[in-house]
Amino acid sequence: MADAWPAVEPELSDGRPPTRRRPRSLLIAAIVLVPIAIGVLVSTVLYSTRVAPSVSVLAPLPSPSAMDAFVTDGQVLLVEPATSAPVSMLTGRKIEIVLNTGIGQTVSTLDPSVLEAVANPLCHLTPVCGVTGAGSWTFLARRSGTANLHVIFGTGNCPQRSSCPRLLQLLIPITVMRTP
Repeated sequence: MADAWPAVEPELSDGRPPTRRRPRSLLIAAIVLVPIAIGVLVSTVLYSTRVAPSVSVLAPLPSPSAMDAFVTDGQVLLVEPATSAPVSMLTGRKIEIVLNTGIGQTVSTLDPSVLEAVANPLCHLTPVCGVTGAGSWTFLARRSGTANLHVIFGTGNCPQRSSCPRLLQLLIPITVMRTP
């Protein structure tokens, strides 16, 4: 059977010597791989010679921070609260809390023996009081101790309770010290 192949070979090739298939497959591989190799080489050169972006250290962006506004008018401490930072005052003085937020705002003391609610005079903070919805609550420091003011910034005008925005509240600790 091994001798039959050499006899069949000349019949199939019409008497010509057998051709090799390797050079053809090598040519096809070269046609495909040479452009890929050139692309990789060009990409590597371009990447290594690129201009590196300058790295600059940027200052952090300012974060909005809430701050309380304090004004002293004689014996009255005027406060426009924005945080629950503690406040200190002397006995016999008044503290007036001014809010400018809308419907439903209120301020109350959780310890009336230290801070007693008194009649609300006209608001002293003109830039705040001149706006619609501004209100003020006044408390007298009766004795030394710590009392918390419960500040509710209001719910807005909403017909249904479910459509009201979230209620913003603060609990502000007020430390009352004896007058020297």
